Amino acid sequence: MPRNKIPKEYLWDLTKIFKSDALWKQGIAEVKASFKEFASLRGKLSDPSKLNRCLDLYFAKHGLANRVTMYANLREDSDTTDALTQAMNTEALALMADFMRETSFIKQEVLEMSDTALAKAYKSKPGLTQYKPYLDELRRRRARLLNPEAERVLSMAGDNLWAEIDLNELPSPLESAFHALLSDIVWPKIKDEKGTEVQLTLSNYPKYRASSDRRVRKEAVESFFKTIHRYEHVFATLLGGQAQFNKFLAQARNYPTAMEAYLDKDNLPVTVYTNLIEAVHANVKPLHRYVALRKKIMKLDQVHLYDLYPPLVAGVKSDIPYEKAVEMIQEALKPLGQEYLDVLAEGMNPKHGWVDVYPNKNKKSGAFSSSCYGVTPYVKMNYFNDFDDVSTLAHEYGHALHSHLTMKAQPPWTSRYTSFIAEIASTVNEILLSDTLIAKAKTPAEKLYLLTERLETLRTTIYRQTLFAEFELLIHAAAEAGTPITADLLGKTYGTLITKYYGPEYVMGPTDSIEWAYIPHLYYKFYVFVYATGLSSAIAIADRLQQGLPGAAEAYLDMLRGGSSKPPLELLKEAGVDLTKPTAVEAAAALFDKTITEIETLFEAK
Repeated sequence: MPRNKIPKEYLWDLTKIFKSDALWKQGIAEVKASFKEFASLRGKLSDPSKLNRCLDLYFAKHGLANRVTMYANLREDSDTTDALTQAMNTEALALMADFMRETSFIKQEVLEMSDTALAKAYKSKPGLTQYKPYLDELRRRRARLLNPEAERVLSMAGDNLWAEIDLNELPSPLESAFHALLSDIVWPKIKDEKGTEVQLTLSNYPKYRASSDRRVRKEAVESFFKTIHRYEHVFATLLGGQAQFNKFLAQARNYPTAMEAYLDKDNLPVTVYTNLIEAVHANVKPLHRYVALRKKIMKLDQVHLYDLYPPLVAGVKSDIPYEKAVEMIQEALKPLGQEYLDVLAEGMNPKHGWVDVYPNKNKKSGAFSSSCYGVTPYVKMNYFNDFDDVSTLAHEYGHALHSHLTMKAQPPWTSRYTSFIAEIASTVNEILLSDTLIAKAKTPAEKLYLLTERLETLRTTIYRQTLFAEFELLIHAAAEAGTPITADLLGKTYGTLITKYYGPEYVMGPTDSIEWAYIPHLYYKFYVFVYATGLSSAIAIADRLQQGLPGAAEAYLDMLRGGSSKPPLELLKEAGVDLTKPTAVEAAAALFDKTITEIETLFEAK
């Protein structure tokens, strides 16, 4: 559907960021004008007054540069083929790169200060103490500091390993090329359930992949993958280049591996990542059992990739209008308290401009939440009225409310939370929604359907995202070993993992192993694992909330308000979960296994 045919109230209101493109241009000019003052402060930050002024200026103009970037990015996401918005986004990204370069001296000079000198600066200029959490985080990795010339070169290269905890992080040129390639691909046409020819797109591919008509979903998946396969060497060059780039940045700062570098960026130990993979390996049997369950319920001779996505229970109505989805989510999230519910009601009302609800021609696929300090969060959906969309909506508003609560409680310099915490905020909402609907199911058939949906959330998050995380780790290990990253290597690695995870009853299709090529999160630099740790943590937190444990809700909201004021593992521990141990992941796998048993029992009783 063309975007101009969608009612305005269901489109996000970007005038909350800038009233017009002309004012957006003024924002760019204002950021550029600040470069002169930054230059006048370079080399003088040992003076406490000048350090204070520089940090004041930095956070004011960094916030403005973020707004410039977010405005352009959201404009382009609305129509990825619009030349004007493409140019705006390019200009905005260039501005942010310039800003990073012009302010890179701040990091350098702050890191060169001795502890004694900084302590004296706090005493002589009390206003500096507000920045202490930011400066402490900046100085946490002082041993990774290079000489000024090397730092300048890394900044020009797009160094993203230092202290900026920013969910709107600049994409690498390789990631941008990946998205451009996906936008330019001409996707095939398929015949839908009625035999009508339809155009396959990135946005509607998940819909046809989940069709209850096996012919439709088989055609959708095989034609989609066959199309991607034509570009396998381009995709391999891009992903391999990203791994090499990550390796370069890590080695430049003397990290043994890229994984260690990017986890250290968020102050996380590598054991959080490796514990996840090890715990999933130790609990992979339930996933094999899941494949067998699908084979039995769907009465299949073989289970292929295109059999993993249709609803397990046919005939259950799942046409849920957006307004009904809002009611369902608000009811489920009552354990979070009135403060949370009041903000949720405001943000989910499309008239308030937070959300872009429906798909339109050339709109970027998927869903996300985006925010920058001082502006309401934004949620992008491609809402098709499916149950999955309700769950996605709850998920993305978990991110949006997290941003809102953090910005309300924290100053700009401690408001940028890590992705590790972010994915917990979103998946608590998913779990509360799922559990509420299951508990209130009116019939065994409805309960069976809802249990199968919970099963899919667990499968696609705990197992599928961990598979991606392991794949990402193996790609980087190959790059670090000097092994060329080719399409053949990537396909064989991915295929081996698919076979290991899904077990003996899963049958690999001829192009299944190309699936890695269109997964954008593989460009996000050791990000994808947090979906699995996030859901594992969310299950534990939701359990505390549903039990009504004294202080559980407030402890959780305190975690959401915490931003980057404390290390992420500390914030999570205070909310009641310790991810240095495999307990939470094991409990999530046990819930997956238990859900399979519940489904089997209900199905046999039909």
